[in-house]
Amino acid sequence: MKRIILSLSIVLAAVMNMQGSDRNPFVAFSINNIDYHIQQSYGSYGTVWASDTNEPYVTGTASIPGSVSYNGVLYIVTGLTYYWPLENGLTKLDIAIGVDSIDDIAFSQSSSLQEVNMPYIKWIGKSAFSFCSIKELNLSSVYLQYIGDCAFMWNKQMTKVTITAPQLKELPDFVFASCEKLATITINTNITKIGRQAFAFNKAIKTITLPSSLKSMGDEVFYDDTNLKEVKCLATTPPTCTTKTFDGLDKTKIKVIVPAGTAAKYKKATGWKDLKISDGTEAVENVSVHGTTVKTIENGQVLIQQGDNIFNLMGGRMK
Repeated sequence: MKRIILSLSIVLAAVMNMQGSDRNPFVAFSINNIDYHIQQSYGSYGTVWASDTNEPYVTGTASIPGSVSYNGVLYIVTGLTYYWPLENGLTKLDIAIGVDSIDDIAFSQSSSLQEVNMPYIKWIGKSAFSFCSIKELNLSSVYLQYIGDCAFMWNKQMTKVTITAPQLKELPDFVFASCEKLATITINTNITKIGRQAFAFNKAIKTITLPSSLKSMGDEVFYDDTNLKEVKCLATTPPTCTTKTFDGLDKTKIKVIVPAGTAAKYKKATGWKDLKISDGTEAVENVSVHGTTVKTIENGQVLIQQGDNIFNLMGGRMK
């Protein structure tokens, strides 16, 4: 646990400093208990950020509109800024199209927040939703390109994460660390990098599938995930790892399933070679048909071996 203490202390210090300082922009006006901070104004048009800086605070559902009118000026709501008070009774957040950014630590420690709908969001800052109570998270925005470190860390009620945002390429450091009930994780085929301790300290995870697009992983990605039994990696080229990527696990008990014909490469790759690698060709039932060996492998795929070459039933060479 010491490995994450420093990062947590930094996050907490940042939260308390931001909430206790005078760094919040001036609240220009409030509508339905949501406070608005003017960014720019162009006569009858302008842009604002939304927050919940002043009492009375929002309880239940906060619906963030794409635009608001005040004193004859139409303001476009471009983002959500700090801060939304701790334990303020906010349970659900609905964010309209046009609102594309959530600032660093905006909702950090809003412990009552259980549901977030943000189908159009583009940017999620560092620790934006850390220490909340989000139960299921769906990151599906076609605009989402960036998530900051620790964005959803320490959501103790989170059970399911679905990541299908097509433009999102990286999962940052600690992004889902210490989400102790997180058991179901779906990652899209565009993620190329998974950061340090991204899924660490999550004892509910038993199996995870890594996408074919994955190129690299940082240190201790699954640290202390004591119930993790199976990792399925769809990448035909072993993602670059460090010698510490799978630290914190019993490497003799983790089953790693890789694409057919790629086991040899994984068994030579840094980080992977100490694990139990299988592409299914080691647990086979061989049937010889007219001198050709047919192999039925673990995942149900049928391969044809001719000499040193292995082909699938469509004639594609596997290795």
